Amino acid sequence: MFRNYLLVAIRNIWRNKVFSLLNILGLVTGISAALVVYLVVFYESGFNKAVPRGNDVYRIVSTISFSGDSVKNSGVTVPVIAVAETNIPQIEKAVHFFINNTTDRITVDGKNFPNKEDVIFADRNYMDLLGYEWLGGNAATALSQPLSVVLTKERARLYFPGLPVDQVLGKQVLYDDSIRVTVTGVVKDLSHTTDFWFGEMISMSTLESNSSFKQIYLDQDWSSTSSSTQLLVKLRPFARPEDAAAVLKSYVEPHNTKDSKMVLSLQPLSDLHFNTDFQAYRRTADRKQLNILTWVAVALLGLAVINFVNLTTAQASRRAKETGIRKAIGGTTRQLIRQFLGETMVLTLLAAMLSLLMAPLLIISFHAFLPEDLPVAQLYTAPVLMFLFTLAVVVALAAGIYPAYVLARFQPVAVLKSNTGHKGGKVWVRQTLTAVQFTIAQFFVIATLVVSKQIHFSLNKDLGFRKDAILTITTPRLDPDPSRRRLLESRIATLPEVDRVSLSGRAPVMSGWMTISMKYNNGRQEIEKVVDVRYGDSAYLPVYNLRLLAGRNIVTSDSVREWLLNETAVRAFGFKRPQDAIGQLVEGHPVVGVVGNFNVGSMRREIPAVAIGSDALRNHRTLHVRLRNAGEGGVVWKNAFAGMEKVWKEIYPREEFSYEFLDKTVENLYRKEQQMGNLLNWCAGLAIFISIVGLLGLVIFMTDQRTKEIGIRKVLGATVWQVVGMLTTDFMKPVLVAFLLAIPVSWWAMDRWLQTFAYRTGLSWWVFAAGGVIMAIMALTAMSLKTVRAALSNPVNTLKTE
Repeated sequence: MFRNYLLVAIRNIWRNKVFSLLNILGLVTGISAALVVYLVVFYESGFNKAVPRGNDVYRIVSTISFSGDSVKNSGVTVPVIAVAETNIPQIEKAVHFFINNTTDRITVDGKNFPNKEDVIFADRNYMDLLGYEWLGGNAATALSQPLSVVLTKERARLYFPGLPVDQVLGKQVLYDDSIRVTVTGVVKDLSHTTDFWFGEMISMSTLESNSSFKQIYLDQDWSSTSSSTQLLVKLRPFARPEDAAAVLKSYVEPHNTKDSKMVLSLQPLSDLHFNTDFQAYRRTADRKQLNILTWVAVALLGLAVINFVNLTTAQASRRAKETGIRKAIGGTTRQLIRQFLGETMVLTLLAAMLSLLMAPLLIISFHAFLPEDLPVAQLYTAPVLMFLFTLAVVVALAAGIYPAYVLARFQPVAVLKSNTGHKGGKVWVRQTLTAVQFTIAQFFVIATLVVSKQIHFSLNKDLGFRKDAILTITTPRLDPDPSRRRLLESRIATLPEVDRVSLSGRAPVMSGWMTISMKYNNGRQEIEKVVDVRYGDSAYLPVYNLRLLAGRNIVTSDSVREWLLNETAVRAFGFKRPQDAIGQLVEGHPVVGVVGNFNVGSMRREIPAVAIGSDALRNHRTLHVRLRNAGEGGVVWKNAFAGMEKVWKEIYPREEFSYEFLDKTVENLYRKEQQMGNLLNWCAGLAIFISIVGLLGLVIFMTDQRTKEIGIRKVLGATVWQVVGMLTTDFMKPVLVAFLLAIPVSWWAMDRWLQTFAYRTGLSWWVFAAGGVIMAIMALTAMSLKTVRAALSNPVNTLKTE
């Protein structure tokens, strides 16, 4: 019986090649999208799962509140480490490490390597917690002495290519030309997916032996929280994290003040990879993005299923006699349903196999929205293949059950005595499904237009400062000599292609926050506000064309002696006019000027209170260079880059020269939005493709059904365009209904998305009109491939067999 079903299924698929191909195209697209999304979810959910007793492991994280604002930090203060190690009974083991984010250059045998911030200070507890397998060195003593380091196997290969492990031991690694350490161990890279991607572990005792490291990392102040100070704890079996947090609170509370409060909480290891409030060490997965991808896959899969139902039920009349004959010779409805579901299963399994070939292409196309380290080879592992098979079965049932029911319920008497066949299900069902299909496609088109419009608005809005032709050059972080930075500034300022130069801190706009709490006493009360701070010299304002509304510019100084406030800060401290703030003491220093508001981050954030001060010794480490006109072919800028690199190499011969244009910095603020726009572009394209394929199949079938009607109408005097209009009108009705349905749905969804921006574009009427026109043109183009050809056919050929 099974063999018979299979042969009949293959025969019918081969007999209806065009419709089978259209069905397979839709199913391949939908299944491929679902497969890629499952691969992403499967990969992301696997992070840190293999850590021994991972369910008992937590990271202690901090939430710091002050002046009504709060900041979340994945690190802790250094004194918390001692408390966790000795004073909390629920904790079985406390493991701390420090991320080395101060080293710029690593030197091995005269070859330089940049620090990718995957270097940490750790001890044996860290190695034991993650279950590293030792390939060389003594696990008990490798990290016990100062100036020792343990490398992963991959890192050892990078630093010492071709050397066996036993010869790597004893080799030396130099950090920033000042810290020389000895390799005392090599461990196997963690085989499971993990956020603990660190490649070299320097002994913790090295921090104590080096005064600079000790000052940076081992600050014992309870108010000094750094994300580089990481604390992991393993709880005892059956211990509750709430109890451990309560004990922590009892130790932290005495160090809180009325102005600043720190709350420590235990973050489960399973949450580390997904929590965007407390960042993971390398890359944090965004659950919202995963949800968006999931809904996209469901939508595309739904479109493919709708396609299959529409095309299969439309062809039902061609198989009416087959069904009637099978029933007349004893076939039961259940047997017929099995047969038709079997055909659907064959098509779906074929589409599933083809999707394994298409999925890598989708991964390449969606690479900006997918994890950059996503292993494509995981497509062919047992769990993913099992999902694919299960998905194929589910899709086959979802797509095939209604068509099978329609085909199997034909009555043999009615079918065999009539030459007219059967309509194959309700026409309104097909029209409804087509409308739903085009509604989804229409939504993607409108969403794409809205996202593109918001990105264009964000990139072209007046930010309150000049961003064109300005680049930033960051000097070495650990360079203790400010004279070299000043020399670099003066040398670059003399280049003929350079207009202005400022040696300052961060640019006006940046990702993240740089804030301080500032107080002002107006004689009646003390006002405290959290203020974004920028550090600049006297050239900072002229370089960026920041508008001075009152007072004067700041004077360059080694430490902060005076402030510039923006308009928002003026209002926040209770001044009615910019002039009223001049001369007032804020955080112990006089306000000498007020500048116009400018954006300090993305358009999602309202312009905050901002203060600008000069702090040359500690914070003026970035050159802000404004270039002259690029000239023909950009030759002026090319000469500027060459000149700046030459000066850089003369002052910092061992450091790599790099720069970033400010407009590129601004563009990077909207990377997620651009990724979302790219995703929607692809989704809109795939949705339109599936919808158009389904519509084309219906047009081909229904036009073939009406061939003789078209011939008769032409004989009676109908013109080609009248016939085309008649055929087109029927198929455009569901497209029009889809447009009307898509307007409120897309307006609601995109309005909610736009509300996440403090400064946003409007939902213009033309966006919806453009979306409707795009879909109408696509649909008409697809239909014209068949309708025009049918209308141009010779009626003699269509009627001569009647």
